[in-house]
Amino acid sequence: MSYAPLHRSPEQTRVLEAVLATAAPGKVIVLDLDGCLFDARNRQVHILREYGARFDVPALYRVQEQHFTSWLLPETFEAAGIDPGLAEPLQDFWFERFFSGEYCVFDHAMPGAVAFVRKLHNTGAEVVYLTGRHREMHEGTEAALRRAGFPYDLPRTRLITKPQIEIPDAEFKGRALETIAQLGHVVAFMDNEPTNVNLFHAMHPEALVVWLDTDHSPRPVRPVASLPRIKGFLM
Repeated sequence: MSYAPLHRSPEQTRVLEAVLATAAPGKVIVLDLDGCLFDARNRQVHILREYGARFDVPALYRVQEQHFTSWLLPETFEAAGIDPGLAEPLQDFWFERFFSGEYCVFDHAMPGAVAFVRKLHNTGAEVVYLTGRHREMHEGTEAALRRAGFPYDLPRTRLITKPQIEIPDAEFKGRALETIAQLGHVVAFMDNEPTNVNLFHAMHPEALVVWLDTDHSPRPVRPVASLPRIKGFLM
């Protein structure tokens, strides 16, 4: 992972302004959530501290957001200076909670993300939140969008989640994009997963596809070199 949510640069500003320039009535903007609009690392910290409290493992309180250097808990624990062997006993505990709508309350909107999406929506464009979160997380995700202040429960906004957790994200998003295209002209797509941005670029080569360089799966996939990349939403 390489989170830098407070990053600013002329290039990042240029990319964000380019996305805003695509938005207009009849246009569709597709946005991912985890690792894109939302920073889910605090959700992870909370789960680990909950486990530490319940099972008397105080070392887990050392884990902070900056210690999440990959999706692998042993590597996170190493970065925090604690025994990576502590990860195995809590994997099921972590999985059940991380993929639960109840725990979405601990997510933070990326700095600048709410203001950016509001600008997109104010143009008259359709804003689609397309996430790999599954159906059981839908209600909690709706609450998180509302709490953070993202445009939601409004005309031209919708949330699409996976029907089952077992469906691979890329397969789900590929199918969803075919449906989303019926809403209007899809002009921009933002996601943190290289596999997803590459897929969307292949499906909609004319659209502006932006890679959020925050975190992603450990699969050895890199984004298409020509795709713009940003660290966050500050201009």
